[in-house]
Amino acid sequence: MKVKNISLIIALGLCLGTMAQTPSVTIKEEMMSLETYDFSKPNPVPILTDNAKIFPYFKYEGYENIAKRKNWKVVTLENEFIKVFVLPEIGGKVWGAIEKSTGEEFLYKNEVIKFRNISMRGPWTSGGIEFNFGIIGHHPSTATPVDYVVKTNEDGSVSCIVGSADLPSDTDWRVEIRLEKDKAYFETNASWYNGSPIDQSYYNWMTAAAVVSDDLEFIYPGNQFLEHGGAAKPWPIDEEGRDLSLYKNNNFDKDISEHVVGDYKDFFGGYYHNRNFGFGHWAPYEEMPGQKLWLWSMARSGGIWEDLLTDTDGQYMEFQAGRLLNQYSPGETNPISQANFEPYVMDRWKEIWFPFKEIGGMVDATEYGVLNVKESDKGLYIGINALQSLRDNLTVSINGKEVYSEEIGLEPMGIFSKVLPLEHSGEIVVQLGDKKLFYTSNGESTLIKRPFIDDEALKVSKSEQLYHEGWEALKFRDYELAAKKLNELVAFDPSHQDGLLKLAGLEYRKTNYDKALEYVNRVLKLDTYNTEANYLAGIIYRSLNDSINALESLGWAARSINYRSVSYAQMAEIYFSTQNLERADLYANKALDYNTYNLNARKIKLLLQRKNNRSNAFNKEYAELIKIDPLNHFALIESQFLSGPTPLIMPKEISNEFPDESILEQAIYYKDIGLVSEAMEILKLSKTSNAKIHLWSAYLSQDMAAGPGNEYLAKAIAAPVDFVFPYRPETMDVLHWAISQNANWKFKYYLAQNYMAVGQKALGLQLLKDCGNEPDSDIFYRFRARMFENEDYIANEKDYLKALQINGSDWKLKEEVVQFYLDNNKIEQAYKLAKKSYAKYPNNANIGLIYAKSSLLNDQYGETIEVLKDIMILPFEHASESKKIYTEAHILMALDNMKAKNYKRAISFLEASKEWPENLGVGKPFHADERLQDYLLAVNFELLKDSNKSEQLLTGILSYQNKNNQKVVYPNELFELLSLKKLGKSSELESSIKRISNIKTSAMGELVLSLYGNVTSAMQDIRNQNVLSNSSLRIMEAASKY
Repeated sequence: MKVKNISLIIALGLCLGTMAQTPSVTIKEEMMSLETYDFSKPNPVPILTDNAKIFPYFKYEGYENIAKRKNWKVVTLENEFIKVFVLPEIGGKVWGAIEKSTGEEFLYKNEVIKFRNISMRGPWTSGGIEFNFGIIGHHPSTATPVDYVVKTNEDGSVSCIVGSADLPSDTDWRVEIRLEKDKAYFETNASWYNGSPIDQSYYNWMTAAAVVSDDLEFIYPGNQFLEHGGAAKPWPIDEEGRDLSLYKNNNFDKDISEHVVGDYKDFFGGYYHNRNFGFGHWAPYEEMPGQKLWLWSMARSGGIWEDLLTDTDGQYMEFQAGRLLNQYSPGETNPISQANFEPYVMDRWKEIWFPFKEIGGMVDATEYGVLNVKESDKGLYIGINALQSLRDNLTVSINGKEVYSEEIGLEPMGIFSKVLPLEHSGEIVVQLGDKKLFYTSNGESTLIKRPFIDDEALKVSKSEQLYHEGWEALKFRDYELAAKKLNELVAFDPSHQDGLLKLAGLEYRKTNYDKALEYVNRVLKLDTYNTEANYLAGIIYRSLNDSINALESLGWAARSINYRSVSYAQMAEIYFSTQNLERADLYANKALDYNTYNLNARKIKLLLQRKNNRSNAFNKEYAELIKIDPLNHFALIESQFLSGPTPLIMPKEISNEFPDESILEQAIYYKDIGLVSEAMEILKLSKTSNAKIHLWSAYLSQDMAAGPGNEYLAKAIAAPVDFVFPYRPETMDVLHWAISQNANWKFKYYLAQNYMAVGQKALGLQLLKDCGNEPDSDIFYRFRARMFENEDYIANEKDYLKALQINGSDWKLKEEVVQFYLDNNKIEQAYKLAKKSYAKYPNNANIGLIYAKSSLLNDQYGETIEVLKDIMILPFEHASESKKIYTEAHILMALDNMKAKNYKRAISFLEASKEWPENLGVGKPFHADERLQDYLLAVNFELLKDSNKSEQLLTGILSYQNKNNQKVVYPNELFELLSLKKLGKSSELESSIKRISNIKTSAMGELVLSLYGNVTSAMQDIRNQNVLSNSSLRIMEAASKY
């Protein structure tokens, strides 16, 4: 806050409130035409080849570099104080939010919709609040339409509820964006339900954005921050003495990703001191303890993204609130791990997002307001920004003695500011009412004692280590690694009950029910009352249609509070499916006694009212279910069944990207509880030629008297295979039946995907082989070639050539084939196809880049350089590769010129290699490692008899190592060794060689030392380890000769 403003506050003792008006709140839906850099070209090849964790989603491959006007649906919530915008067609995200008295954004509102290839599926756009559920990363629905509904609530507030399914985990998330008429904040009320019968991965972060400027202070309570791997470091003053809470002080590193921990506070946010304006987030600590700070690097490596993601709104930061302490990536040993999402459980939490102004900062925030307290030589400054009407007593105490009291009254966004003289020293406590706002100068009073570093002295047993690694892999959806670790565990310790049960769960996911039961029974032979074993036995027997043993096992599982509600709900579903409606009602009620948010139990209750023709009771149950989940697909459809036999209508609330998946989900549920005719009616809601819909229709109609099963089967055969991704375990029976009815290759292809989706890869691969050359879709051959990419080269090439024969005009396919040739070191074939493709698609950056790479590897460095001059690369997963190709092409040109003794020309290429042309989609970082180029420059200057310049460059190479204090071996450390040798620094050389030698299991260290010592005998083994690309290794070998 500026000094003149403080002086004014002192002079006037301001206590300001907004003018009294009758508050109102509105919500409206409208179409708005916005500048849009759109995405396109969905990839029909199953993503099982790249990221099986998010199958059945698919990626988008096309991104526009020129904006066009496009109409988007916008929901606007507005009251007297703030205005909030929601985009239901872009992940349901909050687009932005504005504080009306200042016109300032307290959530960054990007005025252009600029999609870039960043998320798990590709498209992502910055700003507002993004809702992420499921597994680490930007959620698969972040850029596409979700379900939504708008409503005015009984209390006069307005809400926009958005939500979607996370298809791989069979979970559903909802976020109510709610605004009251008399509050200067809005709420996000989230719920997330695991409707599957097994544990699922657990990840939630609400990713909010705010603009950045040099006056921005990050207000993140805590004394440490966690990295993604869980390592803890000091906050806000780092190990170098820098105050990281000031944006301007973060100008030293790559992108910043810090999860601040250590203080039991409910709020965090930021404040712009020059603008006297701030933004914040509040939620009870136990509900949202995670507070992450994300910053793009202040080097050009981050600055380039400002242009890539917006046109006029400037750079931004992310203040992310999370259900966990950090966004954990498995791999490091520390107390941080992943959480687990239990079956039939709903998690619910409330957050508020708010602006504040004119008070200089924030030491506390609640739903009532924002408090700032600051001691200075002028006295004790107290500032309050009300977020709702406040009428309460403000007190100040020193060492427990009250020294000041004042009754204050503020309207929303009203400001109280006062400076009090400080006559005594000691602990200062400032309090509004009954701790509506609270501050103590004893900053350690709320610090938590939770350990964030592991106990190195604790010896973890082999069995516990294997169990930990297996369980973490399972929660990370890495089922192959989980099976490996858990099988190793039970081989080492055959009686490890937890390991056996996790293996049982894995086999259940694979639909290997007999194998799963074998593992469960091994535990039950050790402990017949083990509740997890009994629960797993219950759901396995249910899948085997053994209702008696399912009920018996679930009854034992219900003895534990952990499994009570889910077991009773499962029992209710079994009784309903066997027409024992009285028992179904009994156990549904029991399930709800212990978990009122058990939606599966509520579904049974609703079905029972319809089956018993109790319309009033039905309406009551319906209202309860819709109150909990306003977008509940089952309830929206079931209410139509109550009305009679008229054809169903697709509920308008189902507006997500994959309506057919929503239809299938409901149809399968009705089928599982014995209501096949209703399931058939639901399938009729589909308006597409989706093969999965036709297959299920054929399968369900086979037992009906006049069932048109063969007609549906014919439709399934006729339907294209594009974007048909079977992944549900329930669909496997359908596909087995379809194959028994018709040998068409499509059914084998679908079942192959389904096998792989549940973890039975070997069976899936065999089915792909069994299809032979019958398929007439390029998608099939591309998929098969990818799935067998490490096996038969000749067969894979045949598949790719067949795909080109079928669909030779697809640029993405051509890119895939070029990459296939490169991966198999068929450089000439790659180069020829890439050159031909580039001639046809000269404006396609993907084709241009792979042509540049192929040219480089085919020794056509000049072509590589020419292509990269004109290319305009948008960011995507390989964007950093463009700079690497650019650098290597110039270095190789320099080496050729050095060989021809054209040293001056070599120098020009080396200098060019150090440039960072931003048309390549990559900006220069703070500490670019240019030791290789500098060493070759030194060699050239030495050969030109400029020893001073040469020595200066060699000395600079040594300072890079010293400045960055590297603790691992990097390839360019070769040039440190060579520089030390040229400079005659023998002791330092010996020390560096020793350091590299002492870094255990370092293939890179072995490479560096082998090249330095010219140990040619070791080079072939190193090449086989793929430590470096062929081009990089070639450069290092050539450079090491000088």
